[in-house]
Amino acid sequence: MGRSYAARVLSIIKRFTMPILILGALVAALVASNKYGYGDIETLPKSAQLNAELETQVFSIRRTPELLTSPLELEKLSTNLGSLMSSVPSNSCLVIAVNGETVFSERGNIPLYPGTNVKVITGASALMQLGPEFTYQTVLAAEREPNEDGSLLSTDLYVFGGGDPLLMTDSYIQLLPDSYSQIRTSADELADLTVGMNILFIQGAVRVDESRYDESRTVESWSEEVQGQTMIGSMSASLLDQGYDGLKNNYSSQRGTDDPPPLDPSRDPAIRFAANFDDLLEARNVIILEAAREFSGMALEDLVQLLSIESPPMSEIIKQMLVNDDTMTAEMIVKEIGYSRSGEGKSSSGTTGITEIIRGAGIPETGLLAVDGSGVSTGNQATCKIMQEIADYEPVKPFLQEAFPVAGEEGTIAEEFKNSDFSGNLNAKTSRSTTAAALIGYFTTDSSDQMTISFMVNHQEGGNWIEIELDAFYENLGSYLRSYSSGLPIEMLEPK
Repeated sequence: MGRSYAARVLSIIKRFTMPILILGALVAALVASNKYGYGDIETLPKSAQLNAELETQVFSIRRTPELLTSPLELEKLSTNLGSLMSSVPSNSCLVIAVNGETVFSERGNIPLYPGTNVKVITGASALMQLGPEFTYQTVLAAEREPNEDGSLLSTDLYVFGGGDPLLMTDSYIQLLPDSYSQIRTSADELADLTVGMNILFIQGAVRVDESRYDESRTVESWSEEVQGQTMIGSMSASLLDQGYDGLKNNYSSQRGTDDPPPLDPSRDPAIRFAANFDDLLEARNVIILEAAREFSGMALEDLVQLLSIESPPMSEIIKQMLVNDDTMTAEMIVKEIGYSRSGEGKSSSGTTGITEIIRGAGIPETGLLAVDGSGVSTGNQATCKIMQEIADYEPVKPFLQEAFPVAGEEGTIAEEFKNSDFSGNLNAKTSRSTTAAALIGYFTTDSSDQMTISFMVNHQEGGNWIEIELDAFYENLGSYLRSYSSGLPIEMLEPK
């Protein structure tokens, strides 16, 4: 039979007792060796214990001042900007963001009139809706191919206006200021391409279609007073020379005088386009038998497409618009946004679309009211926060950074900010009138922080803050922002 219960218990006790006795003997021996003079066990020097690559501890006092820079700088910035804003009329706002994160906001959510900085909203919306590579196309077609001798027999030359806001003749371009952006589409090149197709004789007429957009020649939302000021030429999908007359006489009334009279908007821009293009072709020895006129109701698909000319891409068109503060381009883009979203090339469809586009981008549109695309109407509203979030919206931000003119160097702000820290280091769109001013732009600090600045101020008629104080405000703002540092870059927190 097996062992008794007592024998098994004794065996188990022996198995666990023996190792304990041996461990106790070893401990006693170690204590005795230390007591009776044996030397200490040699340890490595402290310096050798550290990893050779770790020269400074992560929480060393050598790092501490830099780690504390960000909160101290934020407090300093907030104090300076708060004091600066205390001297600005109450209908104002300022938002500063670093890498898309707000670091200062004063009345950032109150709706204000942004002036012509509405064009930034229009440009961003076009980039989102149409894309930066979108181009307008002006297409030439006929009922048949030209004969080998270069004649178009029993047919007209049909021109389909594509809404290109920058299609201009060389004669008109010569009237523009030297500082004006060179981004445009050449109508003379279109005429050269036509002759290059060996089209030398047209038995019919040059006929132009403008049906892509409606036939409203101005912006419906503008007041009668503003419409009467003829701030732009006549709007049309077949726009030429920004909707002005005068090419027939080579714009002679505009030349040779320091104070030229205003240009006259075309009464019928489609017919004027046809007549002017007729003249460009005849100047290149093309024979055209019938008088120029417009047409509608004929689809391009029912004709033979001969050639087309493309505009610059939308990203460049927006740059032209912002550098030149171009009202006509802004309002034409609004029509194209409407056409793209609803099939209606109308200003009202476009402005409705702008609000929807901003909402679709995840930017809260509370406080946004888009009445037109250029900011001419004082009914437009936006907040500083909306403007900042549009400027920092990643899909459009690189294009806006490139499109904004450089302070003190380019476009409408070539003569501004020259004596401030913004000069040469601020890409921005500004707006200024007697009662409203705004700035939206990108600024780089001395420590290479990328800042987005959004500022607006409105005051009543008779106020003079903008006239007297705005330039000093911008100078102080640039000084405060330039010295800001957000702290130690994350890569410098790694062990050295």
